Amino acid sequence: MKVLLQYTFRNLKNNKKTTFASMAAVLIASTLLFSLCSIFYNNIAWQADIERYESGGWHAEVGGQLTKEKLEIIENNLQIDKIMIKGPFMSVQLPEESRLPYLLLRDADENYWSLMGEKNAITEGRAPERPGEVVVSKSFFDNNPGFRLGDSFTLTAGHRMAGGELWDAGARMEGEQFLPEEKVTLTVVGKLDMTTPTTTPGYYAMGFLEHEALNDTDELVVYVTMKNIRDTYKVMPPLMEQLGFEKNEYGNYENHFRYHSRLLALGGVFPPMENFSPGYLSNYANLFFYATLVLLAAAAFVLIIHSAFAMSARSRIRQLGMFRSVGATPGQIRASVLLEGIGVSLLPIAAGIGLGQLFTALMVRIYTGILGDLIYFPFTLRFSWGIALTAAFVSFLTVLVSASLPAKKMAELSPVDAIRMQEDAAGGKKRCLKRRKSRARLGLFGVEGVMAQASRKANRRSFRAGLAALTMCFVLVSGFFCLLTLNNLVTERNAAARHYNILMRWQMASEPDPEMLQEIFSLPGLEEGTWFYRTRVSYWAEPSVETEEFAANGGFADVDSDHYSVLERDGRYRIRADILGLEASFFDDYCRALGSDPEAYNNTEVPRAILVGNVSRYPGIANNSEKEQEEYRMLSLEAGDVLTLEEKLRDSDETDYSFRVEIGERSDKRPVLDEYNSDYSIQLYVPIETYREIVAGFRPETAESYYQICGVGLTSVEKDIAVTEKIREISSRYLAEEDFTIRSREEERQENEVSGRAMEAVVNLTGALLSLIGIFNALSAASVSLQQRRREFAVLRSAGMDEAQLRKMLLLEGLRTAAAPVLTGLPVLLVIIIYLLGVTDLSWKSCLPVLPYGKILLNAGLVMASVGVAYLLAFLSMRKETIADAVRDETV
Repeated sequence: MKVLLQYTFRNLKNNKKTTFASMAAVLIASTLLFSLCSIFYNNIAWQADIERYESGGWHAEVGGQLTKEKLEIIENNLQIDKIMIKGPFMSVQLPEESRLPYLLLRDADENYWSLMGEKNAITEGRAPERPGEVVVSKSFFDNNPGFRLGDSFTLTAGHRMAGGELWDAGARMEGEQFLPEEKVTLTVVGKLDMTTPTTTPGYYAMGFLEHEALNDTDELVVYVTMKNIRDTYKVMPPLMEQLGFEKNEYGNYENHFRYHSRLLALGGVFPPMENFSPGYLSNYANLFFYATLVLLAAAAFVLIIHSAFAMSARSRIRQLGMFRSVGATPGQIRASVLLEGIGVSLLPIAAGIGLGQLFTALMVRIYTGILGDLIYFPFTLRFSWGIALTAAFVSFLTVLVSASLPAKKMAELSPVDAIRMQEDAAGGKKRCLKRRKSRARLGLFGVEGVMAQASRKANRRSFRAGLAALTMCFVLVSGFFCLLTLNNLVTERNAAARHYNILMRWQMASEPDPEMLQEIFSLPGLEEGTWFYRTRVSYWAEPSVETEEFAANGGFADVDSDHYSVLERDGRYRIRADILGLEASFFDDYCRALGSDPEAYNNTEVPRAILVGNVSRYPGIANNSEKEQEEYRMLSLEAGDVLTLEEKLRDSDETDYSFRVEIGERSDKRPVLDEYNSDYSIQLYVPIETYREIVAGFRPETAESYYQICGVGLTSVEKDIAVTEKIREISSRYLAEEDFTIRSREEERQENEVSGRAMEAVVNLTGALLSLIGIFNALSAASVSLQQRRREFAVLRSAGMDEAQLRKMLLLEGLRTAAAPVLTGLPVLLVIIIYLLGVTDLSWKSCLPVLPYGKILLNAGLVMASVGVAYLLAFLSMRKETIADAVRDETV
């Protein structure tokens, strides 16, 4: 065995070309593997950084009816690492000259200021460090120029009261009162980049909380971090039961309980399957996407390294046969080949980690450089030893798998077969060689074509691994570009599905200023537009109102209550009902389009509405595809029926208000408002005055939800951005910046275009590395294989084949070999496209004109050129070599 090992190391040293080919293959492949792992790690770490920066590093939140006594239960839980506490709100009355009457103050403890996101929102000054120090929202300083950082003042603190309840953080309500409690001295030490909507009569402020100052009756909000983040979903439900919290009728905890689900998902922690919701599918999809890339890269790795090791093993098959003839066992032969694989991989794998980090840095630099200002949070490139060791382990494992295949084959050869270099004799099978007489069909390419075909078939095993690697590279790179193209097509389809190109939202707590809306919707360039209110109530549906088709599909009884707001109780089902108050002229046009009289909906004793109660044939689809728009009637309600609706959406809502609505018209057609309607819900469209009459009986504290105004506008593409900016300017004159959101299709398109260019650059770099791997492998496989056939070509030359005939034979053989990866990869690429079309619900008609044919052809050309270059280099080498040198057997 010692002699065999010495021979193995000497062979690595003496056969520098083969050793270098194997090491280069390992280096390139390990670079790709580490780059994929590093990109995934850095992307997840970056998103987690953003989440911790903006929202804090907590894992779960518990609040509501949580007092100091219950706080001890949380503190004593052995699986909880840290707790962060926010105290109750307190209203601090400002001087009369202040624009808003209160500071809405709540204190937070030291852990909160250390781990939560508010400290990062301080633009000037610092976080509070002792009681009495506060940070105040920036709008306070904008509206009260007399106050500056460092000022101390003594004011009256107390509570706002409305309807007999504390209302410190609520929206402004008529008749609310302020109950003073004590004088407090506050020192402003920081400015918060946070604002409150103008519907709330105060500026947000935060101070410092000492646990000893808590009262037994204070209601707290507590954030916790686990010692082991993976225990979050296991620890919290029993803890909630221990604290005395109960689930509501939908199986959820209320009173401010929630998981920091995004941060948990970024840490690889997902809820148990029974609580699984579609919102987390994207996290799993990202994980599966990267895992698939790594597996495909590892598969390409195996093909590449196997090709290199197989060529090396075949080059010394006669020597291995000699060792077998003098007593070497199959296990020793296998160990020799495996040892060679290990020897040529250790240094390249280590170097691949360094090159992979540089390649990752290059991709990050290009990606962030293209996005520019669209990246609002800095990207920090990290190096993780865990990721490095994982990538190195996967690389080394693939090397072992790659080397074990030729090692096993060499070990199974008998000494005689090995010495005779008859590799196909392994397995001890007796094969009968039958002579067959056939006429050579010269065909179009003459004898050179026949010889090229025979030569390619005889040596196809030499190219099998290399061509497989090239095929995979062609499919992966082309598939990436097809995926990007189809993703852009889906984005365009979703945008085109919206009739309007400008969407507007204004947060209100009362009727808007009519002059603002009049000014906006009379803007030059705004071809069409309207505004409306929307609120949600409940309707108890009897099974008898289900249509026959809906009942045949399972009806409400078959709806998954974990995913949809459908609650069964006493044989009835509580579903959501959306009430939309349409602007007067828009409602009139909608009525006339349905053939109904708009006047029939005004001044009625019972409010009258147009009902749309359809359900999608494919619930859960929200991609603006044709499937999503396929609906059928869910309820058999008709004009004249009267519905009893409730303001209460959950059992915990403290209201018993109910009202009746008469169906004036039953329609299957909704007005064009570009609004998303949840599955298994109904829509009731009413005039704006009717809407106001309905919501007048709602709880005043919910005014923020039912007085939110939605607006839509249509312009030409050329005027999109200009009109959008003008709408923002008008809105800012009437409302604070935080009270409205204006979105433009053209702005989104420009942002998506920049993001698409950045992603395309990353794909180009990844594709270049994949192509480099395949091209290098093809060059290596073709070069070594053709070099091993030197004697064959020398015999042909000695038999009279001139240089032109040899060139023609190699050209025909090379063309067929070069076309093989493309011809094999195209059907695979077609299958991938068919799968993507099925997932995105795109049609061939929309897909065919925009597929990246140029990039696919360029990729195919590079693949074929790599094989062609290999044949050219081999031909140039053979042309310089004499027949005697080629025939000489240099193997010893």
